[in-house]
Amino acid sequence: MPKQDDEKFNFIPMDEDIAEWRKDPEYVKAYESLADEFAEFDRECDAHVARQKRRKAVLAWLRAVGSRVRGVWAYLTRGIDRRVF
Repeated sequence: MPKQDDEKFNFIPMDEDIAEWRKDPEYVKAYESLADEFAEFDRECDAHVARQKRRKAVLAWLRAVGSRVRGVWAYLTRGIDRRVF
């Protein structure tokens, strides 16, 4: 698709558009009425991120323990048993 000339379009920068909305009292009232819903959503997102971090930490810990067990097994068998977990 060929590049279109920007002069053909009359874009309004988003910052200016939001600033215009903030001047409207009806918009501000509606925005503030939804603040509680957004706060609940933020709490859910934070809890999800915390669960993901916890899961990654547990998996990293399990990998480290498995590595240590394999190292101890290799040390104890001293090459007698070539099979390592």
